[in-house]
Amino acid sequence: MSEELPEKAPVVIIGGGIIGLSILYHLAHRGVPAILLERKRIASGTTWHAAGIVGQLRESTAQTELGKYTAKLFDELELETGQGTGYKQNGTINIALGAVREEQLKRSHDHAARMDIASRLISPEEVKEVWPALVIEDVRLGFYVPSNGQVNPLDVSIALSKGARNQGGRVFEHIKVEKLDIRQGKVVGVVTDKGVIASEKVVLAGGMWSHLFAKSHGITVPLHASEHFYIVTEPVQGLPANQPILNISEERTYWKEDAGKLLIGGFEAQGKSYGVGGIPEEFEFDELPFDMDHVEPELQRMFARMPSLETLGIQTFFNGPESFTPDGNPYMGPAPEVKGVFLATGMNSNGILNSGGVGLTMAEWIIDGAPSRSMAPLLAARAHPFQANTAYNRDRSAESVGYHYGLNWAGRQKHSARGVRRMPLHQPLLSVGACMAERIGWEVPMYFDDSGTGWSEQPSIRMKPWFAQVEKECLAARDAAVLLDQSMYAKYLVQGPDAVQALNRVCGADINTPVGMSVYTQFLNAKGGIEADVTITRLTESSFMVVSGHPSQTRDQYWIREHADTRWNYEIFDATSAYALLTIHGPKARTILQSICGDDLSNATFAFGAAREVDLAHARGWVIRRSFLGELGFEILLPTEFSAGVYEALIEAGEPYGLTHMGMFAMNACRLEKGFRHFGHDIGEDDTPYETGLGFAVELNKVDAFLGKQSLLKQKTEQGPAYKVRTVCVRVEGLTAELGPYLIHNEPIWKDGHCVGHVTSGDWGFRLQAMVGLASIEREQGVDKAWIDDGGFSVQIAGEMYPLTLQFKPFYDPTGAIMRG
Repeated sequence: MSEELPEKAPVVIIGGGIIGLSILYHLAHRGVPAILLERKRIASGTTWHAAGIVGQLRESTAQTELGKYTAKLFDELELETGQGTGYKQNGTINIALGAVREEQLKRSHDHAARMDIASRLISPEEVKEVWPALVIEDVRLGFYVPSNGQVNPLDVSIALSKGARNQGGRVFEHIKVEKLDIRQGKVVGVVTDKGVIASEKVVLAGGMWSHLFAKSHGITVPLHASEHFYIVTEPVQGLPANQPILNISEERTYWKEDAGKLLIGGFEAQGKSYGVGGIPEEFEFDELPFDMDHVEPELQRMFARMPSLETLGIQTFFNGPESFTPDGNPYMGPAPEVKGVFLATGMNSNGILNSGGVGLTMAEWIIDGAPSRSMAPLLAARAHPFQANTAYNRDRSAESVGYHYGLNWAGRQKHSARGVRRMPLHQPLLSVGACMAERIGWEVPMYFDDSGTGWSEQPSIRMKPWFAQVEKECLAARDAAVLLDQSMYAKYLVQGPDAVQALNRVCGADINTPVGMSVYTQFLNAKGGIEADVTITRLTESSFMVVSGHPSQTRDQYWIREHADTRWNYEIFDATSAYALLTIHGPKARTILQSICGDDLSNATFAFGAAREVDLAHARGWVIRRSFLGELGFEILLPTEFSAGVYEALIEAGEPYGLTHMGMFAMNACRLEKGFRHFGHDIGEDDTPYETGLGFAVELNKVDAFLGKQSLLKQKTEQGPAYKVRTVCVRVEGLTAELGPYLIHNEPIWKDGHCVGHVTSGDWGFRLQAMVGLASIEREQGVDKAWIDDGGFSVQIAGEMYPLTLQFKPFYDPTGAIMRG
């Protein structure tokens, strides 16, 4: 007799794949007796046919730690539960066939050392020793991580289920969840075909079923199922059980031992969508037809790489669906649309290796209210409303299949679902050579090509194909003036009698300023960490315009609503599409803007930080004295319908002064020279304003209490001014733009034989003619000026050490005289 569903539960998890089971396991081990509902049998969707590869190294420290935790959990589960998991640390080998991939693997080796993950670079001959049947003539090197491994997905799912049930968790199979019971924006229960379960916390971990189910409740979960193919050979004589896993990114294939056979799979550049009309109701442990024509290129590369496959024999041609997201990252954490709903879905074929870390993190979110580590790239709240569109997800997610493999670099274009979001000046910018890239649906000008060659997709992590064009733009900002269209930036009005209190609750700075002032500030969390990086302009006594980076359009608004007092009288209006944002920078910027503006823009009457509604040509708009380039600058915020007229007036007025269009590549190079922090790269949830040099934007004595105040007060009292972690400006000595190598991200920094930090972002600085960047430095005794000035630093790039100069102030205009002049 089957167990009856309970009438209520502290947490209900929807989905019995490895992600849902891991969440159940971790909640149970924290003393929360959650229940899990599975439509068929556990692991019968995607989990059962996963390859089971377990890797640890990620881009960020936080996510790498979770990868290491997953490997440790798999190692311990069998001892805890008595259920075998098939886990073995047989290691992984990545090989490089070209120069770009070779440098990337050398950088990965540097990064692994910083993350305390043992690894080594191996020769083609050493690869051949491990994989003797492999053709290695074009192999340049290998990157070996011995502590990686593989696991049996079905076995580990059963072990997680058993471990959860031993601690009070409950699993219910063959339960169809029909809908969520949502009242006044909050979830209060789950309606199933066997009854209703009351709960104020529900986790959606339904994999490829999640998108349409969430959409039916007004929740955006951008993902879609795509087909994933692999082959399994006949038994291979002499194949060791501890055969290291092989990854060949440039050929888009992975190779692993599987019960004495070889399992070889691939991630084609353009995948094949599945379940366009929804996943079939009866789907359970299903296989899909093997599309030989679709995967022929990958199969040809497999057989060319290992000719013995011709005689070995293929036992299985397998095809099974997996869910992929538009940006290749999962969606985790609270759903911003409905209070009490949490997401843990869209694993992009990485569900097994993510599972332990996801379960641990989701348990922290549900019980503690926040994860113990930054989850910035994975936040559910990063989804934009338009991404609920199923056709968009179908087309983009098929391309997402290829994000795993191939070469990742700054110019890697997305080709599917393009032209979704276009700025008001899209066509005029195209007409003057704008080379666009896609960013969350937006078509964004990255650089302007006056040579007529257009966008180049030749991979490079050193000098880029657009170097000369970007240099022109940067030097024009220094010597004349540049115009940027930043209309894709998030813009939202916070207005009402209690708007000040709502903003002051989340902001470190005091927002209660006079009308006509802009404030640069950060949204903070309870630990004093940075949740957003914004400028806020007071338009009226009860109305504020917040401008933030375009990825944060939904996330920022959710953060305000989540932490504002429910008794406060305020509203948030998303004005992103209602307003254009043009910015003009450079020594001629004031002269050009003044010629179309009826108000006095001189420094005496319009100082840095000022904001004013003015006449602009034949329109009205707000001008705000700000700059993200380090030059004299003005932001122009005006209703969308007036943008073309004002743009044309600026172009005409600027022609005699050398006004040039600028794209995002040049803006990024300039901001690095000026040491301006970028949210998501240089600052995030684990970083405080004091650590990142943004303490000037914190007002500890403001009347309104704010998130993180006590944590920041404690940090300032105990550590200031020599904080244990500091963000600094860095310059690599002796490098040239032509030869490189380039600072990008995660390069380790050394002093006296110890790793003391890493680069958070970097690139070539055209105004300084130097390799520059920002870095996070750590020292237990405190990072002070004397220690920095003592020097002796070096940065490790692709295995080589280069002298590095560090300083707190920016290398370009360190006093700020240019920007404030």
